[in-house]
Amino acid sequence: MEKDASFLFGGISFNRRKFASDFDRFKGKNPDDLAEKLLLIEKEHETIDNSLEKLEFIENGKSEMEYERNASVGKKRKRKRKEKGTVSDSVEGFPVFKSSKLKKEVANEENDQSVNELVEGKKEYYRQLERDIVFRKMHNIHVSGSNIPSPLHSFEELRSRYRCRSYLLRNLAELGFKEPTPIQRQAIPVLLSGRECFASAPTGSGKTFAFVLPILMKLKNTTKDGVRAVILSPTRELASQTTRECRKLAKGKKFYIRLMTKQLAKNGDFSKLRCDVLISTPLRLKFAIRKGKLDLSRVEFLVLDESDKLFEPGMLEQVDFVVKACTNPSILRSLFSATLPDIVEDRARTIMHDAVRVIIGRKNSASETIKQKLVYVGSEEGKLLALRQSFAESLNPPVLVFVQNKERAKELYDELKLEDIRPDVIHSDLSQIQRENAVDNFRAGKTWVLIATDVVARGMDFKGVNCVINYDFPDSAAAYIHRIGRSGRAGRIGEATTFYTEADIPFLRNIANVITSSGGEVPEWIKSLTKKKWRKHRPRRDTISTQPDI
Repeated sequence: MEKDASFLFGGISFNRRKFASDFDRFKGKNPDDLAEKLLLIEKEHETIDNSLEKLEFIENGKSEMEYERNASVGKKRKRKRKEKGTVSDSVEGFPVFKSSKLKKEVANEENDQSVNELVEGKKEYYRQLERDIVFRKMHNIHVSGSNIPSPLHSFEELRSRYRCRSYLLRNLAELGFKEPTPIQRQAIPVLLSGRECFASAPTGSGKTFAFVLPILMKLKNTTKDGVRAVILSPTRELASQTTRECRKLAKGKKFYIRLMTKQLAKNGDFSKLRCDVLISTPLRLKFAIRKGKLDLSRVEFLVLDESDKLFEPGMLEQVDFVVKACTNPSILRSLFSATLPDIVEDRARTIMHDAVRVIIGRKNSASETIKQKLVYVGSEEGKLLALRQSFAESLNPPVLVFVQNKERAKELYDELKLEDIRPDVIHSDLSQIQRENAVDNFRAGKTWVLIATDVVARGMDFKGVNCVINYDFPDSAAAYIHRIGRSGRAGRIGEATTFYTEADIPFLRNIANVITSSGGEVPEWIKSLTKKKWRKHRPRRDTISTQPDI
């Protein structure tokens, strides 16, 4: 056995340089530094490991030269690992021989911490969802879609959440907006989050600022890049009103906000004309695009105001032409209206991607601040008598009177123009200047009674209209909602009276449903009537006149 052992260790040379630390130990050199001691111990262990490896090589019949070659390769690998930081250094005061175990423990601790953070984040996310649900229920906000942003609690959140410029908040305060309306609470965060939306809210609920404010916040500054936002309105009167409101909110910032007039559509060259926000009716915009002097390829925002009217057959082709002209792939489209029929929703989904649906109150319902009543007048002759009697009992101007068409508007005006009620009339046969004057006089209080067709029933904001009279029965439930919505705006109290004759009774149930859904009362016999599906209820009516036929 001794022979075998001597044979195994025969020919081994002792490297003094390599084992210098061992020589120092035997010479009695005692280092005082703890770190130096640790280094010596580590070298000792490394030396023992190397000796054992060398013995294993020799026992397996391999040469010493081969061992040295493998050892040098191993040293290079260790050096690389040290450079990469894969081998942990010694911690002061503690010999770290089991670095991989410590690494695992550290990694486990980090994993546990990250898991805890993730769990806590999810809990906070679901708590926020619950808070949003309670808040929306409080304000009668109904939403559908995925990843819907939290509603606004106040306008100050616009500064903290979206870095809103101070001039916008100042202008809102000057315009009398202290708190966001329900539609503004939800629609503004949706649009600022880069999501498309279609929204329905009662008349007079602040829908215009719900899309104008996000547009101005996103555009930030004026540029020379051409038209960047387009707002489509069904009537010239509504387009003019939206332009005024947009300029009020942008006061203090040099945005180029333009209304598409007839002259601008014919002669305007938008390649030379600076314009950030363009507001127009679909027909005029289509005309300008076809002339080749208006490019909508850079439009970032497209808003369809009173979208249910814009999607009617008479305007649908024009709107479709404008939508196709807006070729920017990152465009945000939004639809706003007081009424949102199912067919409009279906069409909206074909042009929108991942849209959020926002409904305030009950869908397709009137404002609860309007006192509504139905008055039976028997025949066409009875309407004029009932109207005069109403004015004699309590004329509380300003009053809007709606009729079926422009011919009947002219006839009723001729009957009332000599009476002491300061009447005026607005219809499509009047020039643009005459129509604007009629609206301005009504707003200024010079006109007490304004006779109108449905041309002003869409979106027009007349401050303080006390009463709306439907002289002619509306041709649809949507028309009824928009007509009476000129009263009771922005939380004010309003009144709406609807005359009906024998010819209107088959369609009475449709209007009665709107009245009951907004908290009004109707007689039981009307509720028992069969609900008739209608397209457009426009019966042929007798001429409005008190002059006897000769």
